[in-house]
Amino acid sequence: MKKLSGWQKAGMIAGVGCFSILSVLVIGVVVAVLWARSTIAELGDTTPATVERTIPISAPAADVTAASATAEPAAAGGAAAAGTETSSPPLNLTIDLQEGVFTIRPGSAGGQVQVQGTFAPGLYELTENHDAAARRSTIRFRSKAPMWARIFAGFGGSDDSADRPELTVLIPPGAPMDLTLRVSMGESRIDLGGLSLGNLDVDASMGDHRLDFGRPVSGSVRRLRLDASMGNLSVENLGNARPQAVETAGSMGNLTADLGGAWAPGSDAALSFTQSMGELTLRVPSEVRLQTDFRNTEGERAERPPVDAAGSTDPQAPLLRLRVTSSMSETRVVRY
Repeated sequence: MKKLSGWQKAGMIAGVGCFSILSVLVIGVVVAVLWARSTIAELGDTTPATVERTIPISAPAADVTAASATAEPAAAGGAAAAGTETSSPPLNLTIDLQEGVFTIRPGSAGGQVQVQGTFAPGLYELTENHDAAARRSTIRFRSKAPMWARIFAGFGGSDDSADRPELTVLIPPGAPMDLTLRVSMGESRIDLGGLSLGNLDVDASMGDHRLDFGRPVSGSVRRLRLDASMGNLSVENLGNARPQAVETAGSMGNLTADLGGAWAPGSDAALSFTQSMGELTLRVPSEVRLQTDFRNTEGERAERPPVDAAGSTDPQAPLLRLRVTSSMSETRVVRY
């Protein structure tokens, strides 16, 4: 047998080493997949099931009044106190949804949230938490399986898009509330038109999301805050929310906002958009007045992007004070 040279011995050793490492990796992945599937199987039934749940989010006003009257001493005129209405603070409602296809829209009046849809009860959970004293309610939907188990369990499997959770959340109109929405790792279609909103916070990430105000809200939103990251967010009919102030922050994705809608005549709104590593598109109706201030992340004035057409010159037309701060992103302002 011919004696191997030094380079040939080195090549053989390297080849054996690479093969050994590759074998260990393959065995490790197989073990991880089996472990992940075993972990998920232990959680319960993975077959999607239909869910219809009614979630009361506030006590009737009569109950609140009665409770206040009971607390009054009889000598102070309990009967009079029983008939005295005291204005209660708005409800603080938080809806936190992860991993699915979600629809959020107005439902029927009555102080109850309706949740309808399909999901596997062994893999996902729908929970609620209430604090009557603080008038706070939280509704959460999320996966029960750890992320690593879901990733490895999907290796070598079939397309499970048909088993993806789908939920519709119906919010009762008429009840004054401060609303917080968090939607991530999925798709969402949100229409808040017609609701009675004070402060509105929307956090949309890791997916494709659409926020709409299909018709004017009851009253006006005091402050609207939008956070968007690692995905796309489009906002339609922002004027129907009639916000007094808008604060948005977008990163690693695209944000498109249509500023049209039923702005109140003579109204004055401050709109702040901050965008990094993505594209910001603002569509502005011609019947509003627009003041713009474009800055970079250091606070220095930036070049103003071209605007297709001039706005209204009517002194009673709604005034939008627009401030845009951008970094590594493109901003477009389109008049229509």
